[in-house]
Amino acid sequence: MKCTGLCAVVLLCLCILICGCVQVIINPPGFPGAVAPVASPAPDEPIKDDETEPVSTKTGAMEPSPAAGSLKYITPVGDVSRVGHRTFTFWYAPVTGPQEYTFRVPVNMSVYYGARQMKIDLPASSMNPAQVREYIDTFESDPAMEELYSSVLSQLRNARHKGGGYLSDDEYFELIVAFVQQIPYVENPSPKRKYPVEVIYEKAGDSDEKSLLLVNLLAREGYDVALLVFEDLGYESTGIRVIEEVPDSSLKVFSDGKKDYVFVDAEIPRFVGSVPGIFVTADDPGVYPVGSGTKSYGPINYVWKIVADLNHMKKMGRIDKNTVINPWDKFGTCSWIKNSKILHNTTCYCCDM
Repeated sequence: MKCTGLCAVVLLCLCILICGCVQVIINPPGFPGAVAPVASPAPDEPIKDDETEPVSTKTGAMEPSPAAGSLKYITPVGDVSRVGHRTFTFWYAPVTGPQEYTFRVPVNMSVYYGARQMKIDLPASSMNPAQVREYIDTFESDPAMEELYSSVLSQLRNARHKGGGYLSDDEYFELIVAFVQQIPYVENPSPKRKYPVEVIYEKAGDSDEKSLLLVNLLAREGYDVALLVFEDLGYESTGIRVIEEVPDSSLKVFSDGKKDYVFVDAEIPRFVGSVPGIFVTADDPGVYPVGSGTKSYGPINYVWKIVADLNHMKKMGRIDKNTVINPWDKFGTCSWIKNSKILHNTTCYCCDM
């Protein structure tokens, strides 16, 4: 009897010991565009500016999953509190003259890692409106991207007030364009498009990728912009609405049948409306408005005079690819054309300014 009781006590102790080693883990369900709360290590030190961070392998990383409907949204991967920073220095010249701007943009690394795992290809047919619209909406409406857009725009809005001044809507538009144009261009031979968060963190993008960044920044600041999709060239660019009539083809105008837009090159620094030679003879692009902005670009005819004069000087053989022109400085360029007297005694629009 005593032996039986002792055995029972021993067995009971063993059961308690075994059960105490068992931990029950309940994972809350995840949902597209968000990260379920999971235990993760304490945040690491912020990534130093302009350092390359290897892909995270932290506990709690989640695989990307498609969002509701046909769109695919980024699922953040890894530690959601980890932040990296990227510094950008660029030039722009408002009416007060050339100024250098420096931004330090925070990047949520879990969104960056999630974007890297996504695969968003260029549309198979750029003239399929539904397919292109879905492609644009994937980048425009992804909730995971809003933090990045807000971070960049916060820096741009601060720059708008630099030195106690205030840039007009047209100057602010040019400032945003100058910022994106001066992000280094790096060709991407893959059909997979980088997200704007990748362009910012890697400080590089091709024409399509930088255009997606530019058009989404401008749309969020209330500008009437569109993505111009050139089917025959396999190329995307940004368009800004213009109200005034452009005098000639020095600046080509593209229309969706209701509104007119001019070319804005996100690839490299170029005057607003100036069209690279290959686009002059290209088939008309598909025009796809982005956002619901209403602001148009006012000084289009001022820029037209500069571009017309520069084209004239080029035809005369007085400037070439080695001539230094600052497309982010329309006032300085027009003044240079006037003072150079290269177009003296011939047609010169800037000479009358």
